[in-house]
Amino acid sequence: MKDAIRIYFQAEKIGGQLVASIGIAACSVGGGVMLSAGAPFYTGLSIPLVLIGIVQIMTGATIARRSDLQARDLEQLLEESPDEFHSQETQRMEAVMRNFLRLKWAEAAFIVVGLAIILVNDTLSFTKGLGAGLFAQGVVSLVFDFFAEKRGKTYAAVVSRKS
Repeated sequence: MKDAIRIYFQAEKIGGQLVASIGIAACSVGGGVMLSAGAPFYTGLSIPLVLIGIVQIMTGATIARRSDLQARDLEQLLEESPDEFHSQETQRMEAVMRNFLRLKWAEAAFIVVGLAIILVNDTLSFTKGLGAGLFAQGVVSLVFDFFAEKRGKTYAAVVSRKS
């Protein structure tokens, strides 16, 4: 069980670092485009890149920062009280898995709204750029969360079994 804890939280730490890196890249690109004061399309594109990028940085950094401590605390709880570990961690992972459903809906909304905005606008306008940014960030986030959810399901299945 300790190996499962270590493997899961190491993957979470790496995933958090990756999300933060994606957010930094999105903010860098979006900020650079915004500062260049280019065509309105690029100004529109920069807004979701920067705003969602900030959320990615905060989320990724939080996950990466807490992963080692969380793993250590759970390993200690497992040693001291295996029943309490299974109960608490099963409940926590159920909440985590419910949150993935909410995230997927939000990301799907970004994709659908972004795509609709792109298709409705014929010219490279501010609005079309906004749609392109929403679409791109929605796709990247959805792909990332697909893999995070898969890791979570595997770990939750291990945690829910008392062995």
